[in-house]
Amino acid sequence: MEFNKSNVLKTIKIEAIGAFGDGWSQIKQFAPAEFEKMAIQLVTISKNVALYKIDRSTGYSVATGKALLRMQRTAMESVFVAISALVIVTIQNAINAIFRVLKATFATALRAVL
Repeated sequence: MEFNKSNVLKTIKIEAIGAFGDGWSQIKQFAPAEFEKMAIQLVTISKNVALYKIDRSTGYSVATGKALLRMQRTAMESVFVAISALVIVTIQNAINAIFRVLKATFATALRAVL
């Protein structure tokens, strides 16, 4: 398989859907853009490291390539963590709303607990 953006992106998407499992539904709206950025960076970094190995006046050193890859990975992780945090906030808000209704409806019975 040729190492290009399309093939890298296809592989990332296939693996991600399985790796995220049930959590895929939470990130599937944001994931494709993040995966595309990662695929572009992987290919670009790889090509530039290869260029550098041929001619040190072009491309990136291996160390620079690794640093750039770490930065892209951190950026992608940050997006997914932010999405997860939004889901948690939504869940907390829903639970708080449920308990407000319970408290208002069953105030006397739940007063000691809530």
